[in-house]
Amino acid sequence: MNEKTSREERVPVLIVGGGLVGLSTALFLAHRGVKALVLEKHEGTSIHPRARGFHERTIELFRSTCAREEIERVGGVPPDLGGGGQLVALTLAGPVLSWMPAAPGAHRSDLSPCPHVYLGQDRLEPILLRAAREQQAEVRFRHELKEFTQDAKGVTAQVLDRATRETYTVHTDYLVAADGVRSSVREALGIAQRGHGSLGHNVSTLFHADLSPVRREHPFGFAVLKHPEAGGVMVATDVKDRWIYATRLDVPREAPADFTEERWTRLIRLATGLPELVPTLLGTFPWEAAERVAERFSSGRVFLAGDAAHQMPPTGGHGANTGIQDAANLAWKLAAVLKGQAGPSLLETYDSERRPVAAATANQATLLALRLEKGAAMPEDDGAVSARVVIFGYRYGSDEPLPRMLTLNGEPGTRAPHVWLSSGERPVSTIDLFGGGFVLLAGDRSWLDASEALSKRAGLPLQAHRVDGWQSTYGVGASGACLIRPDGMVAARWSEASSDAERMLSEALAAATRRG
Repeated sequence: MNEKTSREERVPVLIVGGGLVGLSTALFLAHRGVKALVLEKHEGTSIHPRARGFHERTIELFRSTCAREEIERVGGVPPDLGGGGQLVALTLAGPVLSWMPAAPGAHRSDLSPCPHVYLGQDRLEPILLRAAREQQAEVRFRHELKEFTQDAKGVTAQVLDRATRETYTVHTDYLVAADGVRSSVREALGIAQRGHGSLGHNVSTLFHADLSPVRREHPFGFAVLKHPEAGGVMVATDVKDRWIYATRLDVPREAPADFTEERWTRLIRLATGLPELVPTLLGTFPWEAAERVAERFSSGRVFLAGDAAHQMPPTGGHGANTGIQDAANLAWKLAAVLKGQAGPSLLETYDSERRPVAAATANQATLLALRLEKGAAMPEDDGAVSARVVIFGYRYGSDEPLPRMLTLNGEPGTRAPHVWLSSGERPVSTIDLFGGGFVLLAGDRSWLDASEALSKRAGLPLQAHRVDGWQSTYGVGASGACLIRPDGMVAARWSEASSDAERMLSEALAAATRRG
């Protein structure tokens, strides 16, 4: 059937890629009143739980959206995670080379009101899809971007409906490329990538099996297996008795198709040490462990997000989480510019803020991968930082995007700290106040008056809260104030009350929104 060209459409934002990052971007935009059109060339959401865990910071970003309740309700501790320890062994049946039980009380309520959510990508994407559509975002499956051009006024995209073979035109103010590691948009823009490069090709299978006979003594969530024929990793998922087993793919000597049902069954039996095991295989998925970061996250009116911007090994589980942070950073800025609440130059800060953090995070994932591969051969001073620094401690506008130590003290450019506030029958977190427009935490009435006057005059979405108990954590005095961006990052802070509060607040908002 020949392709034919017909209609023309216009949308404020066109998103290419309907995976975790594309759907998150659409949801964050819709939450701020901006309708996006999402194009996904596949038939539906992911059928594989590639990403399986979402950090507390990621859940904080969803907390103000309509997806919050379902994400936190569905994403409990998975049955197969059990103790969640890390095992290194010849096979799951032994001999054991090292065992690290999961630390008790892993969730730190002093760091975040949100849990770490164990939810496979195949289960999270439908939640995001429903939430985005509920907020009037439009998502079209089996629609593919074929080409695009841009000028000072916008982007013109040619889109193929893969079902009807119809080609149509979409005019948009901005295009977001969330189309994965092989991003056609990034390639069309000619944006190169930097980083460590490939750490090796792998192939995974998703399968169902009862592994309880080899988990009683060491209830692992993640296992590194050193068997000479079946070496790889075994990972628990968020569904009982559903596992991911990954092993090396010897490129170019073999292809994913070489991993037949018989071969997978033999490898799984060797890896588990259960020679009579009959696994139910659910698919084969090739992938490359690599560290590659785009040299630019934007070009004119086109922005890269998620794997299109940064590819990193799965160690640490930072890839999808970093992509969702991209989406949160970009979405509030696009919405502010489209609504005339910010200057167009605000969009330039997407690259300057997210690229250094993504590059540092990708490097951390690589260091973890090398540690797993080399074990004790890795020096302790290899540059690795704690997972909590990566999750909570990233900094914008800093020469050290990931500091050595976690310090959450309300410094501008960092994630606003979580503090429990007394409110009614149950405590409320400062995190619960963020996620809409700008928020001012105030310790004195003068800041509220300044906020009210400025909000009316400037027409900016600014909410002010005069509450107690947060000041010392945010590094200000009892009458001080702190300005928080829509993505929960600190924009500015003041130690004490001031007779010139309105001017100070006005200047801080102008700087945060790039308004002249």
